Amino acid sequence: MASASSRRRAAIVRARRRAVRLYRPVLREYAVVGRTEGATYAIWHVAATPVDPFARDEFLEQLGLDAEDDWGGVSTVYATSAEDAADRVRAEQAHLSGLD
Repeated sequence: MASASSRRRAAIVRARRRAVRLYRPVLREYAVVGRTEGATYAIWHVAATPVDPFARDEFLEQLGLDAEDDWGGVSTVYATSAEDAADRVRAEQAHLSGLD
């Protein structure tokens, strides 16, 4: 018969496996500011966009105005983190330029 400590360890292992199976990363919208520089896309700023539609519009408008001053642009992408958003925009820009 199994001891109480071995049953407890087995229950913990089962719970961890169940938690890993149930984990789904949350996608949210990020604004990525940057510009194309030769064969690369330089990213200056990555920020999560506000959930409120009016605040989102104001946020993106201000980012767009700031980016235009430096000959850049703003892209929005759904990602799980700021790093993931930057990677997705770089991949998209590489695909659009034919460098992928």
